[in-house]
Amino acid sequence: MNTTAPDRRQQLLRLSLRAVVSDLTGDHTDLAVSDVPGGAWLVRDDTLWARLDDRPHRSLGAVIALALREGTERLEILVGDRDAAPVVARRARQWHLPISVHHLDERTPVAVEPAAHRSTPTVPEEHLAFTEMIAAAGADPVVAHGVVTAHFRGLEIARVVDDGDGARLEVGVGANDREAFRELHIGETPEASLARVVAAVAEHRLDGARPHPFNTMSPEGYLASALRADPAAAGVGTLVLTGSAVAPIGAVDAGPAMLMGGGRLFACTTGVDLGAMPDALDTLDAMIATGEMSDPALTVVVPSRNRLPVLDRLAEAAVASVEILEFR
Repeated sequence: MNTTAPDRRQQLLRLSLRAVVSDLTGDHTDLAVSDVPGGAWLVRDDTLWARLDDRPHRSLGAVIALALREGTERLEILVGDRDAAPVVARRARQWHLPISVHHLDERTPVAVEPAAHRSTPTVPEEHLAFTEMIAAAGADPVVAHGVVTAHFRGLEIARVVDDGDGARLEVGVGANDREAFRELHIGETPEASLARVVAAVAEHRLDGARPHPFNTMSPEGYLASALRADPAAAGVGTLVLTGSAVAPIGAVDAGPAMLMGGGRLFACTTGVDLGAMPDALDTLDAMIATGEMSDPALTVVVPSRNRLPVLDRLAEAAVASVEILEFR
């Protein structure tokens, strides 16, 4: 049987973890290694060891959940990506569980210092000028990570970009869709393009609609949109969209949708996304560091069907005060 590239990658992660733990502990027995999304893990004595490779700042949630389930006293994390390791180290401080994070230089673990939160990039005035147009089209303007985007019912449908002629609004969901939309609607004004997409998304992104890419993408954004329409369910008067501590890779990148209201941060998530809690805690940490918030309190919002015991275990292990809110 041929081994696929992901299988080979996973096998290398398992071998790497076993080799490093054997070197450090002197235990050369055939240690049992298991897989976790984005990495591999094993337990030896009272320690859970994890080798994280794919988006380790989010995989952290899964290995913390494993450590809590296994009842280990500490967590040792090995990260191959030198740039990602300090972010993982920063997030590791946000839990009561003792966690050590090392960058892995071949088979040698190197301790890393936690990364500071990045300062918010300045958004050019010519980009901010598009927020009125976005709002007039019935979409929500969001300014985060130095970028102005347009969201409709929790789905990013446009963003402001720069080209040789200055700032312009690119309409579409994701880079490929924006490029295709631009080629199909040459000469159309940004206002007309945005209105066209809002109307198209509105037909599908609503309760009870048949499955469609417009309503299957970013379900956490849709949950946040519904909560914004009913802020009393969260015990506040109004809720506003805000960005996360780490910029998403794309328009529909997995991760919780963040809201602020009543001096509290709300993180909306759906399904079983164990990376949502580290994302939310890191965002809260960033807001406290910048003075945007003073209360280290977080509300994680989930649909009732996704209220799983693992969420409560993670909430209890967090340094900040975490409440789980079932909504819808």
